[in-house]
Amino acid sequence: MSPEQRREAIVTAVLPLVREHGAHVTTKQIAHAAEIAEGTVFRAFADKTELLQACVTAALRPDELCATVRAVPRDIDVADRLTEAAQLFLDHFTSFGELVHTLAASGFDLRGGPEEKPAGLPEVREQFIRDLTTALASLVDPQELRIPPEDLASYLQALVLGIRFTATASDTSDADHAAAIRARVDVLLHGALAETTDDPQESR
Repeated sequence: MSPEQRREAIVTAVLPLVREHGAHVTTKQIAHAAEIAEGTVFRAFADKTELLQACVTAALRPDELCATVRAVPRDIDVADRLTEAAQLFLDHFTSFGELVHTLAASGFDLRGGPEEKPAGLPEVREQFIRDLTTALASLVDPQELRIPPEDLASYLQALVLGIRFTATASDTSDADHAAAIRARVDVLLHGALAETTDDPQESR
């Protein structure tokens, strides 16, 4: 196993523990989860901080999410396609937000100095957005739209991610999120204006 493969294997094994314990995860727990000796952990990573940074970067990596989005069935209505995909990426971002919150609550500040930030995280974030936009755009036939599919994908991301910032404390269930997503998809596809008529007499 190469050093990079060893690092990836450790991160994969440890990430669930980091989601649960944040920076309070111990090297003993890390070694047990990865099925390696504690000393091996620090031959792969300089210290626990570097390992936590690698976990954050891995949690944001788009590969698995984009593959799941691309697997959404094409034989269902476009609104259903987009709703299903939107639920997938909202769940992903919610999970990532919970990870960051757990780390922050345990004293690990990702907004600290440059030496504390995960190396390459801005690049990973940008790549995430690009890959997710491409995956979402692949769900729609360009002939179904009057705008480029990539624009639709970008608008969908903005509308759906807003749910995380506008939901009240009581709007936290999966049913609440599903209804909010479907409403946003409907507005995105069909607009917010009520139907009107060209006949002034009929509009009275």
